[in-house]
Amino acid sequence: MQYIVIIGAFQALISLWFLRVREKKAISNNLFIILLSAIAVHLIIKFVIFKFIPDESIKQQMNTFISACYGPLIYLYTLTKSAKDFNIATKWYIFIPFFVLMIAYFTISAVFFIIDRVDQRLLDLYNNTSMIVIFATNLYYPIKSILIANGGHNKILLHSDYLIIIRISGYMLLTDCIIIISKVLIHIQPQYTQIINDIVRSIAYTLLLVICLLILRKSLTQESSSLTSTNTFGNPILLANNQTETITENKTIDYESRFRELWEKLDNLVVKQQLFRNYDLTLDLLSAQTSINKYQISEMLNGYKHKSFYSYINEYRIEYFKQIINKAIEKDEDINFLSFAYEAGFKSKSSFNRYFKEINGKTPSEYYKNIVRQRDEGSAVF
Repeated sequence: MQYIVIIGAFQALISLWFLRVREKKAISNNLFIILLSAIAVHLIIKFVIFKFIPDESIKQQMNTFISACYGPLIYLYTLTKSAKDFNIATKWYIFIPFFVLMIAYFTISAVFFIIDRVDQRLLDLYNNTSMIVIFATNLYYPIKSILIANGGHNKILLHSDYLIIIRISGYMLLTDCIIIISKVLIHIQPQYTQIINDIVRSIAYTLLLVICLLILRKSLTQESSSLTSTNTFGNPILLANNQTETITENKTIDYESRFRELWEKLDNLVVKQQLFRNYDLTLDLLSAQTSINKYQISEMLNGYKHKSFYSYINEYRIEYFKQIINKAIEKDEDINFLSFAYEAGFKSKSSFNRYFKEINGKTPSEYYKNIVRQRDEGSAVF
């Protein structure tokens, strides 16, 4: 078990270093850095205890408080990825159990050091209380994270974020299940308590190692994707002779031959699936839903179609709005501009009015009056 602990601690430190040196100032990266730091500290403390603390009751029984923060951290990561402008400071209270256990852990350790012996009743009280708290936090927050991820999957969350949330949460829940099974086995076969505890701890530390590998793999995948996109679009790349050259695209590039088929694929998906009606649609989300690299989408829009992402999306929203308002006029139904704008994918009245006039040269009410006047004139002529 000591080998698993030290390997896991080393892996956590390597992953932490890798993520730290490639940090992109994102809140989600910072949360993963904190999670890796917590895992590394957790495993290092355990290794020191197993290696240098002679008292078996401390080695085998005293829970480490750090695992109480694992569930809250993956929950915060889920919120940052599934909600716009999320402020993690508003959820400060979810770490209260962690800080309470931390104070209790160091207080009891100090008491044992001062009295120079282990008070078994005090140790049992801490272990039972900490086990309940750790079990509850690593059950509640992973389940909540999975529910949020499934609710935001294919809407806001990228596929890679969805997968890592589901997998890390799943491993935390698996650890809780193993704890329940071990308690049942200890109750049935108390003579095997030592063996059962060793097995459970070994599995738990192995799962922590797997979580570190998952975070490292995601970071490596993002790095590879970023390098591929950079090289594709002519940004600086590292050559074999360790010299950096800047590859610039020819200004007379033939966008038509490069992007015709890819643009047709993108545009057909946007129209067929009415992706523009999602008011939370972003370039990243459009890339995830169409399986087209976001840098290619950006270059197609800017270089091939000469328009911004929001201009492209809002043109379809305005066209959809005009279709439903024309149908309402034909059927003599009540007209509600704001309701129709929301249905078309706009998030606010101000942005709808601004883009409508920008694209059509008139306000929505002017457009409506013009359509009604044309219909009345047509009826009069007929």
